[in-house]
Amino acid sequence: MYHKNIISDDAIFIADSHYNKNRKELELLLNQILSNKIKTSQVFFMGDMFDFLSYEVNYFSKINQNMINLINKLSNKIEIIYFEGNHDFDIQKLFLNIKVIPRENQYSQFKFNNHNVYLAHGDIYTPIIYNIFTKMLRNRYFLKLLNTLDINNFISKYFEKKLINKSICHDFDSFEEFSKTRIKSYDIDDNDLIIEGHYHQGNIFKNYINIPSLACKNQYMQIINNNFEIKEL
Repeated sequence: MYHKNIISDDAIFIADSHYNKNRKELELLLNQILSNKIKTSQVFFMGDMFDFLSYEVNYFSKINQNMINLINKLSNKIEIIYFEGNHDFDIQKLFLNIKVIPRENQYSQFKFNNHNVYLAHGDIYTPIIYNIFTKMLRNRYFLKLLNTLDINNFISKYFEKKLINKSICHDFDSFEEFSKTRIKSYDIDDNDLIIEGHYHQGNIFKNYINIPSLACKNQYMQIINNNFEIKEL
């Protein structure tokens, strides 16, 4: 079902829903797509769709099983491409009919009309300390050890509570300056586009698009008449 590196003219981009028991926006949106209330043939998950999800950590796979089932059901109907974020990784075994793109393969280059489009969750071109930390966190042996030590889920429940109570919604003082920095990092042509999540801004500057956080702004992005439009849920 995966059409290699081609963005459809009705594609939907969803980012940073941080799904948990208190944040149900992703479930609502996907059910609207499943029922054809929102029409699309292709969905891009741009990372941090869950507050936390990893195949190797049993507790979070279990508490998110209904959403995992919903996504898998939707993947039988439409094409889904999932960019791993910093809250959801090592997930390919949970979504067998979905193209999952890990951080080490981001950005990933797609085509839309005559544009090269560079897609990533957004936590790339980051300081070396962050890179070391996130690589260690994604290590399957480390995750398996963490899962083994998670007796009665006490570690998972501790982090679940911390994540639920974490404040994640902040607007930048200068989105224009931020965008210029991101564009410079990618070093792309003026006709190319960058699409990222991660930063929760939901704004566009020149050829840089930051997808809104579904959790923070109740918004997603869809291509309509060849334009990238931010839509309200």
